Amino acid sequence: MRKMQLSIVKDKPVFVGLEDSKRTWKVCVRSEGMVVHEASMPAKHEILQSYLQKRFPGCTIKVMYEAGFGGFWLHDRLVADGVACIVTPAHKVTQEKVNKVKTDRVDARRLARNLESGDYSVCHVPDAERREDRQICRTLSQTQGMITATKNRIRKMLDFHGLNEGLPSTTWQESDYDRLKELSLSPSLQISLDVYLRILDELKQARKGLRSQLR
Repeated sequence: MRKMQLSIVKDKPVFVGLEDSKRTWKVCVRSEGMVVHEASMPAKHEILQSYLQKRFPGCTIKVMYEAGFGGFWLHDRLVADGVACIVTPAHKVTQEKVNKVKTDRVDARRLARNLESGDYSVCHVPDAERREDRQICRTLSQTQGMITATKNRIRKMLDFHGLNEGLPSTTWQESDYDRLKELSLSPSLQISLDVYLRILDELKQARKGLRSQLR
């Protein structure tokens, strides 16, 4: 950072736009209406923490990033460091109409500019315990999806090999899948069916446990 930039930010508020990805973070720092520093770093909290502490000692720091795949863990750690952090909905970030180019560096600049001007929306950040509890709901939904997919594979396998005689042509009940355990098939088909039925039973047990945990 140039000496002029150091004098600009000394003991002043600084506004950091952070564009995150799985491996790299791009940051743009603004103060007094201008960009005073930009950087690229590995996507690790301790590296960002060191960068902010060494570059802007004594400054009031505020960081903003878009809600996305990384969730809110970075918000929690920055707040624990004493750094104000805003998580903004990606679809509500104001973008210049004249600038159609989208890169991580451009996005970091845009976030920093919006943060400094106050032109942003804020995501509600649930506490860590609530976020972890909600994961059970997500896991239950995903497990139900895997149960449905396994049932579809079973029916498609039977259709493909002409083994659907006597079985429902439309909606199946749970008892219909139980009846499949009594089928006598060729060794290869029996192996495949047994695997599907075993997976189905394990998924149902997992679903039962998740439902119990939610209650």
